[in-house]
Amino acid sequence: MADTQQLADSMLAAAGTVLGRLVEQPAKVDAATRDDHDGSIRTDGDELVSLATIPSLGAQLVVRFPTADMQQIVGVMLGGGDDVTQMGPMQLSIASETVSQIATAMVEELAKQLGTSGEGAHASMCTDATLLPPPPFVSYSGKIDVGNDLHPRLSVDFAAITLSKLGLGSAAASDAAKGREAEPAAATASKPKRPAPAAADAQNVAYTKMPPTPVRTAQPGQANLDLVHDVPLQISAVLGKTVMPLREVVSLQSGSVFELDKLAAEPIDLYVNNILIARGEVVVVDDKYAVKISELNPQTSS
Repeated sequence: MADTQQLADSMLAAAGTVLGRLVEQPAKVDAATRDDHDGSIRTDGDELVSLATIPSLGAQLVVRFPTADMQQIVGVMLGGGDDVTQMGPMQLSIASETVSQIATAMVEELAKQLGTSGEGAHASMCTDATLLPPPPFVSYSGKIDVGNDLHPRLSVDFAAITLSKLGLGSAAASDAAKGREAEPAAATASKPKRPAPAAADAQNVAYTKMPPTPVRTAQPGQANLDLVHDVPLQISAVLGKTVMPLREVVSLQSGSVFELDKLAAEPIDLYVNNILIARGEVVVVDDKYAVKISELNPQTSS
C-alpha cells in the first residue's frame, strides 16, 4: 500500500499532465511537500477550492489552487498571455472547469494507485465551506512548471475521515496529531489540578419519566400552510440545454450561435428550486416573456 507522500506525488503528476495538455505546453512537476492544515478551509479567500469525490470509496478530498495562479493560466488559455489581473464571469467559468478537470484527474489517479475503481470520480469548484470535510487535514502542496512562464502551485488535503476510508488513517493522521497534542499537553501539565470530588459527595440523579408527545397528523385538505406561504421559491424556465467542450466555450463571442437539445415546437421546462414541476409554451405579456402552463407534474403524468 502506497503512503500519503507517494499518493500525493502521483496525484500532482496527474495534475501536471492535464494542465500541460490544456495550455498545450510541456509541464514539469516537483515533488509534493507536506504542509498540514489544522483549521477549516475557506472558500472566500485567495484560493479556488475544489471538492473531489471517489464514489467507489465514498471518500472526498480537497484540492486548492491560488487564484492568482489560475488567473495566469486562464490568460494563457484565452491567448492573451498571463497578465490577467481579474476574472470576469467568462474567465471564472473557464477557471472552474479547469480546476474541476485537474482535480478529477487527481482523484482518478488516487483510485488507480489504491487499486480501486475510479468510475464516477468527479470534482467541482466549491464555494460553500460547509460542504467540505472537517479539519484537521493531512495536506501536501507542490509546484508545476508549465512552459517557461507558468509556475502554479496547488494543494491537496486529506481529511481524517478520508484517510480512514482510504485505509491510511492510523499511519498518516497520527503524525499530524503529534504536533497538536504536544502544546495542549504542556499547557495542561502547567495548570494546577483540581481535586476530584469525594465519593461521598456524588449523588445519583433521578429523571422524571415522561411519555413521548404523539404526532398529530392533519386531516387531508386541512393542513395549515399559512406558515410557509411567504417562503420564496426560485422559478426557472429552461428553453433547452447542451454540452460543449471547453475549447468551444472559450471561442464564444457576440453573435455566436449554438444549438440546444430541444425542437422549436417542444414545450419548455419549468423548475422550482431545481425540481421539474411543469411544462409550457413561451408567450408575451406586456412586452415581457411569460410561460403558459400546458402540463403539470410531467414526471408522474408521462
